[in-house]
Amino acid sequence: MDQAILDAARAVLARRGFTGTSMDEIARQAGVGKDTLYRRWKSKEDLVLHLLKTMSEQSVPAPELDDARYALFVFLQAIRKVNLDTDLGPLIAGVVGESARNERLAAGFQEFWRERRAIPAALIRRIAPETTTDEDVEVIMDHILGPMYYRILLTGSPVDDEYLWELIGTIPWSDDPSGTAHPNSPDNEGA
Repeated sequence: MDQAILDAARAVLARRGFTGTSMDEIARQAGVGKDTLYRRWKSKEDLVLHLLKTMSEQSVPAPELDDARYALFVFLQAIRKVNLDTDLGPLIAGVVGESARNERLAAGFQEFWRERRAIPAALIRRIAPETTTDEDVEVIMDHILGPMYYRILLTGSPVDDEYLWELIGTIPWSDDPSGTAHPNSPDNEGA
């Protein structure tokens, strides 16, 4: 039943946006009573945040690959795909806009991003030198994810594979145990 409710919420949100969506309409579309919704989620905000989390976990999972650079690339590709080819992108954009007016939604949305950022943070930790601090990792993520979302949500500029690799190339790389220098390192010039 929860999946039917989430599917209904997704359909209604994609059609009407956050502000235009009501729990009544979600319940009608799911074929359940409104009480059923409120037993599972206290508010529309809670339901929407649960939907975002579920969709993100299903569509953009943590890649389980040995090569952290390639895993980060695959993760960024999944972010691009879900934002450009599914209704999750418009849903996120709608929640971004509503968060400016809705403190409860904004707090939950910020927590959602903190949890999601743990995935690229772990990958960046595997790529960057051991001396990289938590603050450094946060800045690196801002330098990678910020431009991506700027292009996806605001400018519509391309976010192709080459662009994703350029973003990954901005990470300060640790010494590769295989002996291969970072593609942009001085040791690799002229190669």
